[in-house]
Amino acid sequence: MISSVANMLAHLKNCTRIRKSPIHIPYSKFKLNLALAFERHGYIKKVSLLRYNTNRSEILIELAYSGKYNMIQNVVQISKPGQRIYWRKNHLRDKHRVGVYFLTTNNGIKMNLDPTCVGGEVICGLV
Repeated sequence: MISSVANMLAHLKNCTRIRKSPIHIPYSKFKLNLALAFERHGYIKKVSLLRYNTNRSEILIELAYSGKYNMIQNVVQISKPGQRIYWRKNHLRDKHRVGVYFLTTNNGIKMNLDPTCVGGEVICGLV
């Protein structure tokens, strides 16, 4: 069984490779917050919520491009349902880590380069 976050990340990766935009993803509160975090840091152009009725909603994502290049080159899921990965503050700014990582914290979803991030569960990385 594949998790819904893994499904979202695989969908983003595949759509950036074929330059498809907009993308429709099934709604969940966590996936919406993750997409809004990507938008806040400039990896996604626009995120909106489409409500069809009380039981069915979708997230509409427009990808961001810099010229002819995608802002999201490769997205990797780090923490999985069977194995959760947690980082403390000293692991966040390790010189050997390449890329940007998104973590869940008490204050919402943060990026590892954010100075207010003190650690949490690592969701995914853009490497």
